[in-house]
Amino acid sequence: MPAKSAIKSFYPKAEEGKAVTSRLMKELNDKHGFDNKKTILATSVCSDEVIQSATNFRDYVALEQPFQIGGLAGFPFTGLTGLKAFAGHVPDDGSAIILYGPHIGISEEDHLGKVVRTGQTLETSCCGALMGVLGTFKDGNEDKIDEKLDYQQWTLTEQLSDSRDTIIESSDPLIPATNRMFERIDERIKTLVDKTSDHFKGNKVALIGGIIINTDHGHPDWFELREFSVRTF
Repeated sequence: MPAKSAIKSFYPKAEEGKAVTSRLMKELNDKHGFDNKKTILATSVCSDEVIQSATNFRDYVALEQPFQIGGLAGFPFTGLTGLKAFAGHVPDDGSAIILYGPHIGISEEDHLGKVVRTGQTLETSCCGALMGVLGTFKDGNEDKIDEKLDYQQWTLTEQLSDSRDTIIESSDPLIPATNRMFERIDERIKTLVDKTSDHFKGNKVALIGGIIINTDHGHPDWFELREFSVRTF
């Protein structure tokens, strides 16, 4: 079964990432009055380098390099300080896009949680951080993560702990883990935006959230859109 069929079996609403980007940017321009020259991007996506090819929002906005508010698995670790700083960078009379969500790999061999990366011939884990959480849950080693030396991984484990049993009892544990991670990221992003709304005064902010689906190097990545909204402050 080709990777496209595998992707659709797990994420039936997924589309190639660049197609999603093009459609959403057109809607932001035509319906919400976004001016690309006055729009900047923030991302709360995983630190993994494979994320870079997942979407092309950076090709449309004023600055190609996004403000990065996410860490492992896409959780917004920069918190209130990061959102306040980002709000202060929005161009005068401009707009902002916040792209967020976890990622998951599906290789050409239809292996869930795996991809072949640039320069490699063997598959490696994707998302490795969430795979690490699954391993911790299965081994019962939640209390052995060093909070000080591995804070982000510790946080991910804490964020998913309320769904531990549901996750590890699933036939494909990485799917519910990724889905739950999206829910926790979505909740936190919206909380952070609400609490920093005064810093976005006069600006429009688009929230674009979903699951990033990475495939092997040389093949297009996919995106399943789960949140698209525009707020005016």
